[in-house]
Amino acid sequence: MAQAIQMARSKGVVVSVKIPINWEFMTNRSRQRLRQIVGRDTRVIRSYLGIIEQHEHELLAGRNKTKIDEAKLDKLTLTAIKTKHGQRTRPTVPHDLKSRYPRISVNELQECRITATSMYESYLEIRRNRHKNASRPCSVNDARRTPRWVFSQRFSLIRHDTSIAKWWLNLRDSFDSVPNGKMIHDRLLIPLKMSPFHLNQIGRGEIKAVQIFTDREGKWWTTLAVRVIPEDSLETKLPVAILGIDLGIKKAACSTLLTPEKTRETRYFLQKDKVKVIMKYDEIVASLQREMHTRCNGGLSSDKVSKKLRKTRSKRENVAKEYDRVLVHELLDYISELSKKYTLYVAIGRLKYIRQRARRGNYKGRKFRGIIHSWAFARITEGLKHGLAQLGWMVDGHSPRFRIVPESWTSIMCWKCGSRGIRPKQNHFHCPLCGYTTNGDKNGSINIAARMLKLTASLHNVRGLGLWTRVLDKTRRARPKARKKISLEGKSLLSKKERSSSSGESAAVLHAQSSLLDFSDDVEMGDHDPAVERTVEILTVTDSDASVVKQEKEVRSSGGILSR
Repeated sequence: MAQAIQMARSKGVVVSVKIPINWEFMTNRSRQRLRQIVGRDTRVIRSYLGIIEQHEHELLAGRNKTKIDEAKLDKLTLTAIKTKHGQRTRPTVPHDLKSRYPRISVNELQECRITATSMYESYLEIRRNRHKNASRPCSVNDARRTPRWVFSQRFSLIRHDTSIAKWWLNLRDSFDSVPNGKMIHDRLLIPLKMSPFHLNQIGRGEIKAVQIFTDREGKWWTTLAVRVIPEDSLETKLPVAILGIDLGIKKAACSTLLTPEKTRETRYFLQKDKVKVIMKYDEIVASLQREMHTRCNGGLSSDKVSKKLRKTRSKRENVAKEYDRVLVHELLDYISELSKKYTLYVAIGRLKYIRQRARRGNYKGRKFRGIIHSWAFARITEGLKHGLAQLGWMVDGHSPRFRIVPESWTSIMCWKCGSRGIRPKQNHFHCPLCGYTTNGDKNGSINIAARMLKLTASLHNVRGLGLWTRVLDKTRRARPKARKKISLEGKSLLSKKERSSSSGESAAVLHAQSSLLDFSDDVEMGDHDPAVERTVEILTVTDSDASVVKQEKEVRSSGGILSR
């Protein structure tokens, strides 16, 4: 798929559509020709990989030496008799692939070269990231086919309403036309088993490339690379908004829509049965583990127990994946609904080092640690990112519309005044300084949206009636000057009035949080973040955007849940 993305060469998102070939209704000649074409392409691609490996030091380019210079590779493999003015001809080259493979055109050679260089660049990137020797792409099984990506100029998707198939792949066939010197190549028609799903995916954009391959069972498939172009012209006419998403355990997710004028609406995504089902399977797994351990110590056979344990673990994993899939689907539907009204940006919290913090010594017990260690927050985040990419969103690059922002201190800091609040319950947040009271997850989701605002430079020029402007004005203020050091000799370091920080004390003063609500729905956990002071000062949403009475009316009118 990385090769197809490189072929797009323009703005947009590339998705792949895998379509089965109607192999049973193909003629014997068409089957033979398709096997010959794919086999020839495989041999050419492997030849390119061998040449690249032999001249790797000469062909490496780029800052990190993970790119292949295709111009130098052409000088090693392709002769050039007719050239542009000012360029030298190449009557001979060290590896003449034209003479080695006479039944392939120059355009097809270049497509094989692109496939080979993409494979080798992927290998170089893996070798660089892992800091060890990775398996080379040229060391593959001889029986395995490596097809090339065909550009849109050399194939077309046509429709013929016949008894065999309605949709056909019209592929250029130069296998016999090149040796005979034909200027017009032959064509190969391949019937496809097209479904309404395939047609909907193809209709989302423009077909850029196609690939024909076989799976492990020998079944023939074709993959179409479709470039999906987002409708930027429609989005510019809509108002801008940011959706902050805070992931949890008992509440699967909490989202709040932030606009330049005010906070619009808050929605909770609940999965009440998920915790119960997961804990039930965890108890079954624990009992089977104890039984297997007892049998092993007693010298008895534990094969049946081990088999049952593997099946139970597999069921537990499948149940967790299904719940996460449903949650991602609900979030995508909600985002699609909001995209019709706003030019939407989405931010989700990054639960970094949560498993290291939920370890022994946190006074929460084994069940709590088991829930944290078995929860797949990254699977939800990556699923949401993949779903938005399928919808044509820019999820990577310079200014993406989807970001994974740091979530530390978002649930314990007041989004209005920026001071540290208290959470007597998991769903209750209270700020002692400004007196603001709301749901803890809602407070965290608003802070996550505010960090998206700070990290996206294109949103800084958007101005509203108060909230958006005050956020940026507060984040651009100069850092306060350090106070004069006071000698602590002979004085106690503990406060005489309170054991913890005072009600008006900044969150940066208290280095450890008293809550794990940044990452879940429980309380009184530590968060040792060395960058807390800078985070508190720069990334918080500040000031009130409306009175408390007005906010209560807005919450009720938008279907939100008001908590005190």
